[in-house]
Amino acid sequence: MPLYVLGLMGMTRRLQHISDPSWQPLLLVAELGAVLIFFGILCQIAQLYVSIRTRDSRRDLTGDPWNGRTLEWATSSPPPAYNFAVMPKVETIDAFWEMKRRGLTAVEPTYETIEMPRNSPTGFVTAFFAVVTGFALIWHIWWMVLLGLLAAAVTMLVFGWSENREREIPANEIARMERARLGLGRPA
Repeated sequence: MPLYVLGLMGMTRRLQHISDPSWQPLLLVAELGAVLIFFGILCQIAQLYVSIRTRDSRRDLTGDPWNGRTLEWATSSPPPAYNFAVMPKVETIDAFWEMKRRGLTAVEPTYETIEMPRNSPTGFVTAFFAVVTGFALIWHIWWMVLLGLLAAAVTMLVFGWSENREREIPANEIARMERARLGLGRPA
């Protein structure tokens, strides 16, 4: 901010010498700010170095490093594709906290096959045609506007009528992944 004030006072961006002595205090404040930012960058670099060097000893496999209250802490980090192998029973606003308070059950649940959506480029392709349409609207290229809208609509229709949009994760695969995540080591 001091440099903005100095600019309003008439100081140019590049100086060979300070022609007005009244600018000196604000220039010192700006210099102090630059030094403070530099030390902040050094601290960030040191934090990254220490975190990367000691990552094996700091790795959290529980998914709940801060003793969280809500369900996102009930999964591993990063979470599996299916998020929850068995749908949790939610009775309070802080369901995971309540589960931990009552004591998590050691009984292994019965896993079922989970149906998951397949990855699809539809969003990316539609966004591309939206950008083409926006560009054409800005420059009044009407044939390109129509082409972009038509291509986006065709992309969405093709995806909407496709038959192969889901995949299944078998129950035995889910059980194997959950046992490995929880460290149970029992055979599937």
